[in-house]
Amino acid sequence: MTPAALTAPSSGDSPIKQRRSLPALTGVRFFAAFYVVLFHSLPWALKHYSLPQPVQTLFGNGYLAVAFFFLLSGFILAYTYDGQIAGPARRLNFWQARFARIYPVYFLSLALAYYFQRALPLTSKLAVLAMLQAWNPLHPGLAGAWNYPAWSLSLEAFFYLVFPFVLPRMAKLSDRSLAGWLAALLTACVLARTPIQGLGDWNQSSPLAFLPLPVIRLPEFLAGMVLGVWLLRKHQPSAAGAHPIRVAVALAGALVLLSAPIGPWVSLVVLPFAVLVHELAARPSWLASFLSTRLMLLLGGASYSVYLLQYPVRSWVRLIFSKLPSPISSLGAPLTPLILILFSVVAYLCYEEPSRHALRSWFLRKSDGPPARTTAQV
Repeated sequence: MTPAALTAPSSGDSPIKQRRSLPALTGVRFFAAFYVVLFHSLPWALKHYSLPQPVQTLFGNGYLAVAFFFLLSGFILAYTYDGQIAGPARRLNFWQARFARIYPVYFLSLALAYYFQRALPLTSKLAVLAMLQAWNPLHPGLAGAWNYPAWSLSLEAFFYLVFPFVLPRMAKLSDRSLAGWLAALLTACVLARTPIQGLGDWNQSSPLAFLPLPVIRLPEFLAGMVLGVWLLRKHQPSAAGAHPIRVAVALAGALVLLSAPIGPWVSLVVLPFAVLVHELAARPSWLASFLSTRLMLLLGGASYSVYLLQYPVRSWVRLIFSKLPSPISSLGAPLTPLILILFSVVAYLCYEEPSRHALRSWFLRKSDGPPARTTAQV
């Protein structure tokens, strides 16, 4: 998906609305994805280094980057598709575009991880292939099956399913109602601790245990949608009116909350996350300029592969390096993040983008609409 693309999809003869590109939201994805990688690397780091407690806490909260992804996803999709998704044909076009965007790398991650998950029951494999593994509250352990990080893609699939029905209704809300919904959704994220509801033992003790995980995490995605609609309505992105202090405060606030020993109240981080997403899109800043450089756009483009391929790449690196003589074998773990990034960039350029274009072309041969283009990768 081209970071500089400007328009949302359309079907039939309806005009396509031109919208300003949001390249900074592509670049920021790399840091969010790599933050998750650091989270999964923490056990190894603690074995070899004495890390200050705030650093341990910061790395240990890396899974919260998923909340940032859900906010960002809702934001970009609403910004891109607002006013252009009504009707069955456009909903189908949206779902086809989403499938083409996420499934090729999703399938690649499963193929690379299969060697290490061959004993997985057939029913579990089918659930993962269908991206339904995180939808069953009675079997929460299934969510992390086959390729652990893929549980969040199962949630995204649910979000994509409901998105075309929610956005037209959201767009009809008054400014006051939008503000109220944003406040209510962010409050729900904080008080219900939705950013920390994921895999693990929470299902057995949480009052939300009877709900499917996608429903529990839906407020984060919906809050991002509200921000996207609000940006279109009130503050179209422009090259003027920069307020870099807002970006700095949001970034500093997120880092402080993620490094502080505040237990479940770390869910408060969703607030600076929301501000950061909006500000990076709404106006120029020092951070937006950095995230919009060619290198960051490349890394941001590869960030989906960085996130989803981390388990199979780590597993293969561990296996391959274990067969090498010492001391080369000991280099596998520290080199894994670099290998992951390089492999992901190659996968993005040589597999992800060609596969997406091929799928979109195949879908479009069966429909009348032009290809979907977006303002940033989701």
